[in-house]
Amino acid sequence: MSGTLRTVHYPFPAIYGMEKAKNALLCAIANPAIKTILIRGASGTGKTLAGRSLGQISGKNIVNIPLNVTDEQLFGCLDVEIAVKEGRMVLQEGLLMRGDHNILYMDDINLFEPRIINGVVEAVLSGKVKIERENISTSYDVDTILVATMNSSDSYLSPSILDHFDICVESEYPEDADGREEILRRNMAFESDPDDFMDSYTDAENDVRDIIAKAQSILANASPSDELCKTISGVCDQLKIDGHRGDIAAANVALTLAALDGRTDADENDITESSIMCLNHRRKIPKGRRVDRMQKVAKSSVGFDINPDEKAELLRHRPLHFTEHTDGDNSSDDAEAPVTTDPALAAEGFDNGEEPEDVISKIGETFKAVDIFEQSEAKARGQSASKGKRYQQQSSDRSGRYVGSRLTDKKNPDLAFDATVRASAPYQVKRHSENDTEMAVIIEKQDMREKIREVRSSSTFLFAVDTSGSLIIRNRMTAVKGAILSLLKEHYVKKDRVGFLTFNEKAITMLLQPSREVEVIYKMLDDLAIGRRTPLSAALQYLTNYMEMYIKKRPNDDCFVVLVTDGGANVPLDPNDEETDPLQEALGIARKINIPSVKWIVIDTEKKFDCVHHAKEFADALHATYYTLDDLRIDTYEEINLVRTANAKIM
Repeated sequence: MSGTLRTVHYPFPAIYGMEKAKNALLCAIANPAIKTILIRGASGTGKTLAGRSLGQISGKNIVNIPLNVTDEQLFGCLDVEIAVKEGRMVLQEGLLMRGDHNILYMDDINLFEPRIINGVVEAVLSGKVKIERENISTSYDVDTILVATMNSSDSYLSPSILDHFDICVESEYPEDADGREEILRRNMAFESDPDDFMDSYTDAENDVRDIIAKAQSILANASPSDELCKTISGVCDQLKIDGHRGDIAAANVALTLAALDGRTDADENDITESSIMCLNHRRKIPKGRRVDRMQKVAKSSVGFDINPDEKAELLRHRPLHFTEHTDGDNSSDDAEAPVTTDPALAAEGFDNGEEPEDVISKIGETFKAVDIFEQSEAKARGQSASKGKRYQQQSSDRSGRYVGSRLTDKKNPDLAFDATVRASAPYQVKRHSENDTEMAVIIEKQDMREKIREVRSSSTFLFAVDTSGSLIIRNRMTAVKGAILSLLKEHYVKKDRVGFLTFNEKAITMLLQPSREVEVIYKMLDDLAIGRRTPLSAALQYLTNYMEMYIKKRPNDDCFVVLVTDGGANVPLDPNDEETDPLQEALGIARKINIPSVKWIVIDTEKKFDCVHHAKEFADALHATYYTLDDLRIDTYEEINLVRTANAKIM
């Protein structure tokens, strides 16, 4: 059979669902101002399939950047063959040069080294690659689009890297049986007869190409209106978006969405969709904004008609704006917890006649949490800046991944042979003319390069949780359990060692020694009982002794102690000592703690509007980063938009 060789591909229109991801990809093809797209989602949701299907409808090649890419393969390097034969320094083509007027694709971008990610993103956004290496000083232009994917449950991308992505969308998968069945049916048809399957979507692919061409024609003469700029700027200001990349991206995407729909002006729906696509990943939670749940909003709606279904949905979310706390408002975050009515019983650590240790609270709601580990800037006294970023640090021996090279004068170096040959290549013609030798390559001392290796630095997180009676009296234990579980889920600590310790008057208990089996903590949280009073002095002393011994066993670990407490110390080291102030004693111990390789994080279990926050005093004494439970939560744009609608109905 003769004819043109046909490339087998899964048609873009054949992808079921994933409307946000497909709209994002179409925006990038239609508008040259949109350069970077990130698709996040769970494994198996079709992220890679969507990204790779873009080539056929755009008429461009997909240039894949593999996970093990080197600097030379990515940016280009000295052409050794020409250098050896002719003595000329010529740049050999790299993947970025091959991506010019094509599409760069990075699968699992969160697993790449940060310097590789930064280099690629900078080249794509600036449109230029600059090379200063191996006696080569040059640059070349790159006009390309970067499409990247990442598994949302796998690893982490820093906020600074996320900010460089114009669009970030989630890859959804159908939760209904019909949707799953349709995906299965299409996949089986494609595997059975790819040519016939592609033929069945030829017309649909042509329609998509026509939509893109029409949108490009509209965008060629389109410009954002004053109303669009004002609205986008207002949304970014309300969401406290840092910088201006979000504003620019949202405006470009809103215009592009309108153009893809055949319109010249963006409407409210375009602005809403573009805000979700461009601003969600840039949001930061401002401290002091979150307060009580939507019960307060719903309670203020007396005389207004909100149907039960809407009210139930709204109660799952929190208000967008700060709500002033009043003495008459006794609403609670955890209404299901018992409330003490007898002050005398409360003072003794009892609740309605029960001893607090007999009370077990259920786990509260989980939520998307800020990354307290990556954002923490607290350092123990006397500690210098850590080498490299979390998870990666330069190796002091020959272990680890080869990531670069450097000059060396060692007698027996960890030789980087490729870099050594490249360094010597331009001088081979001259050296062979001056030396009568049969050696193919003449290497001299100044050519020697040694390998730079990186190893993954493991991390240890020790949660120390105050389980005193004050938590159940103030109805906070349910929220504390939910917050701890959220942190464990959201910060990928399953790849690290996590320990779990509780303390109350009855005992200081290490429930889980630092271990990678983090999933057992859920059961511990579920069964966690409450004690009476708070022996904070003894707990701090125990933690200090434990961590001093631990870092001797694992000196290369990044260690964090996460102290979850209200700071209400009321038990001195000597329980029979009636003269010592337990709070001042505990603060004195905290000020003396000095473990250079251990960072402290204090999470205050008190409500934000309580007048006294002893936990803040302990955070200052420990040189720790301080959070309240409300500070841990991140709102999505969809949640804020829902609450804004609710507020509008109530008002």
